[in-house]
Amino acid sequence: MQKLLLGMDLCDDYSQVCCMNPLTGQTEPLLLGAGEETCLIPTVICRGRGENAWIIGEDAYAQALMGSGVMVDKLISLAKKGGSATIGGVKYSAEDLMVHFIGGLLDLVREKYGRAQIDSLVFTVQQMDGALADLLVRAAERCQIPRDQVRIMEHSESFLVYALSQPKDVWINTVCMFDLTEDGLHYYEARVIRGRKPQMIEGRHERLEEGFSLKVLETPSGQHMADAILTSCAERLLDKKIISAVFLTGKGFTQIQWAGNFIRRIAYKRKVFAGQHVFASGAAYLAGDGLREETAYPFLFLCEGTIGVNVSLQVRYEGRSEKLLLAEAGTNWYEARNSVEIIPDHTRVLDLVISQVNSPRTDHLKVDLSELPERPNKTTRLEVILSFESEESLTVRVIDKGFGELFPASGKILRKEYHL
Repeated sequence: MQKLLLGMDLCDDYSQVCCMNPLTGQTEPLLLGAGEETCLIPTVICRGRGENAWIIGEDAYAQALMGSGVMVDKLISLAKKGGSATIGGVKYSAEDLMVHFIGGLLDLVREKYGRAQIDSLVFTVQQMDGALADLLVRAAERCQIPRDQVRIMEHSESFLVYALSQPKDVWINTVCMFDLTEDGLHYYEARVIRGRKPQMIEGRHERLEEGFSLKVLETPSGQHMADAILTSCAERLLDKKIISAVFLTGKGFTQIQWAGNFIRRIAYKRKVFAGQHVFASGAAYLAGDGLREETAYPFLFLCEGTIGVNVSLQVRYEGRSEKLLLAEAGTNWYEARNSVEIIPDHTRVLDLVISQVNSPRTDHLKVDLSELPERPNKTTRLEVILSFESEESLTVRVIDKGFGELFPASGKILRKEYHL
């Protein structure tokens, strides 16, 4: 039976779902609508009046317009703020609403493929923070998807995975993408840096100041202005770069006839692709990759959402001096969590080495252990916990675990933060 390997792109305006087919290695979007199908599902939810029936997407809009339900939108912003909404006198947390929305999307997937079990789910969002990531994991668990089958990534990383999943001639040089939505105009770039092992792929994201409301596309004069804006952006961003392919995504590019000058500018000696499910597809490709014995993406990813340093600790193990890697560059910051137990040997300082990937620079994060109880040498066991609040913010916690009954744990916790 075919596994359900899903990528789910969650944005304030629209969400999308793609399923990765392990037999073909390709992704296919969840399409909705009669006649003119679309993969863009409005990120809105509605609870029917007098009943506990939750409706999502365009159907939620319809119910609210008819006055037979109360609608809530901008669910991602609500989740980031830890907000809530009151419907029919009942207060629902952002997590409750997200559970119903994600559950509604999963029901549509199950209905399409006739299978209940989700084998892997990767969320992708524009920008991730710890509160949102934790909420999405809890929401997935409440939708019966175990924590170890859930991953979260930012759009920048999704784009890199998507680009690398295309034929090599597409990404042999720099690849770029314009994303035009109600949220604004975003520019992405992916560049493979060769000559090192593992190969590094560097991602860049910029929210362009030239963004405009999609309502301007409703008139010929507005379309002309938008075309001129995009053309100017392309000339500035693509000038003197060897670019093999340009991708266009976002609701603003569902039709591209209005952007004639812009298309001619970006298409000169380049491949141009337009599609609405780049981020969801990238997430779906990663969902499938997680089940492989060997990854299809043996690259070091450097982009928004991943860390750009290696964090290590010099230790002795079985009589040998070794470098213990605690966090590896290219790892998604939310997943770059690690813990290890150590026994200090004639030292009152814990010295973590932070190595930059893009430069020979090495920093040291030193944790003073003098606040811990005085004990004979090698009679203190410490748990060292690393976690990240973002790709630029590292937190180290050191917990005194004592040494058995002889030296009980004091419960003392040392905490130190480091801005990368």
